[in-house]
Amino acid sequence: MPRLPNLPIRVNPLDIVNALRVLPGMARDTASMAKSTEVLTDVAAATSELPELRAEMRRVAKATEQIAQIDGRMATIESAMPVLVEVQQHLSQLPEIMLRLEGQLDQLSEKLDGLQASLHPIGRLARAMPGGRRAERRLAEQATGE
Repeated sequence: MPRLPNLPIRVNPLDIVNALRVLPGMARDTASMAKSTEVLTDVAAATSELPELRAEMRRVAKATEQIAQIDGRMATIESAMPVLVEVQQHLSQLPEIMLRLEGQLDQLSEKLDGLQASLHPIGRLARAMPGGRRAERRLAEQATGE
């Protein structure tokens, strides 16, 4: 029988046999661990992009800070919409109203021309009356004094 080395620890041959029995399971588990850790290089490659991704996310976060301001402005515009729609409805009627006003102004101008023409004979009579020229001069002085 082989002689066991002289070790400071007491060795029981059954312990060694029992330990040898677990070796196949340990080898199987070690092989499984090796297979499972093969993806770690892929994980490392995928996570190497994280710093750039963080920087990009910071840039996006900074850009989206403006959304609150834009949202507030949109709310202001939205609240003004009913008034704007009403104004737009009135503005659509504006060309028709302007045409009517133009026609009415033309009529008024014709009537004023006729009235002015009919006042010429009266003005000649008023100047021919005693004191008529004096009143005309006073009106002219008042017009230049203003």
